Amino acid sequence: MSPALCLSGEGAAVELWLLRAAAARQRQRQAARDWLAAELARRGAGVSWTESAKGPRMPAGARWQSSFSYCGPYILCGLSRLGVPGVDLAGGESWPGDADVARLYLGPAAAGGLAASPPAGRADAFARAWSALEARLKACRRGLEEYSPERERHLAAAGITCQVRHEGLWASAALRPDAADAGLGG
Repeated sequence: MSPALCLSGEGAAVELWLLRAAAARQRQRQAARDWLAAELARRGAGVSWTESAKGPRMPAGARWQSSFSYCGPYILCGLSRLGVPGVDLAGGESWPGDADVARLYLGPAAAGGLAASPPAGRADAFARAWSALEARLKACRRGLEEYSPERERHLAAAGITCQVRHEGLWASAALRPDAADAGLGG
């Protein structure tokens, strides 16, 4: 595994750390947990969590919360002390039907913006918008669901704190300051 690269700068509302491990997903997951344990220990924080279907679940009252995303050989790790983070990593590739997916999931405003963007940059714009949506969903501890005003009301609790393009991928971080259920993992 390569050394972690901080994409957001230490001390950001949600710190974005990018790892590279060309391995099977299970090994990537273990590498992410090994990194998380070492990073929390470096910061003098507790290194305990339980596993959930959505990743490490920090105990109630933990100083740090985490979120992970995987894309090819990359692992994006998000850490925050300010609430519940959500992170996502997405690459931009065009495919037939991407406009339909944008309308269904990103909503009318984003779909309209994508449709109006130059064809050469549309896949990249889609990846950026998709990554932001996924980060907000994770911060709000929600699964993927189609656009609706009700979903948007729920997602309003999480704001995008950072978006960085690195090696053709968009890394997005969102933060939900309300830590009432911060230990839910994701």
